[in-house]
Amino acid sequence: MPVSEPIITLTTDFGMSDAYVGEMKGVILNHCPGARLVDISHQIPPQDVLSGSIVLERILRVFPAGTIHIVVVDPGVGTSRRLLVGQANDQWIFVPDNGLITWAWHRIGNIRVQELLFRPVKTPSWTFHGRDILAPAAALLASGQGESVPTIRLDRPVLLNVAPAGSLDEAQVIHIDHFGNVITNVPVELLSNDTYVLGVGPIRNTYSDVKIGEPLALIGSSGLLEIAVRNQHAASQLNLTVGSKIQFRQS
Repeated sequence: MPVSEPIITLTTDFGMSDAYVGEMKGVILNHCPGARLVDISHQIPPQDVLSGSIVLERILRVFPAGTIHIVVVDPGVGTSRRLLVGQANDQWIFVPDNGLITWAWHRIGNIRVQELLFRPVKTPSWTFHGRDILAPAAALLASGQGESVPTIRLDRPVLLNVAPAGSLDEAQVIHIDHFGNVITNVPVELLSNDTYVLGVGPIRNTYSDVKIGEPLALIGSSGLLEIAVRNQHAASQLNLTVGSKIQFRQS
């Protein structure tokens, strides 16, 4: 780059009760002392690559150009799975090649990906590539030492078997958020004023359009159809999980 006070974000499934996040930050600051470190979330459910993928797509829409994102949800750490460097929306992405880039690949598009060949001189831990490979590589890039981060071209990364619905027949649940709201893969473009979600009702504008405890369907802040129960946990109340099919009729 480099930029003044480069922004590096961190998203992991590490939680906050152990030293893992702090170790990554220490490595980054050793290589790039001026970095502004932003914690996105360290509460991604363990090994939940799809949840991490959805979070990455959302933050790529709001951070400024030049931001570097490190996302580590890596159940295959230490295996032959690759590590990736991606570019999207004038930002950088450092992730394992295990599907974490999937949702951004489909919804943002125009993502250039390369395989990260960088390895530190010291042998990295078999179980902590986030600290020993991704963190220093991202920090070197942020500090203007991109030539120290070798890559090779990669035409297509590993993608999860999930994509935005092309029709209402393909509707399914892809995420349950902190509030228990059920997020589907249905973009707003597929919906009309007479779309009716079976068992839930017509598309509403806000949670307050129904009484407390009643279900509703609405367009969430990500531009996708969501199903909620006002002031309650919709996934539990409606017995919906990731992968559940959603059905519709025209009212």
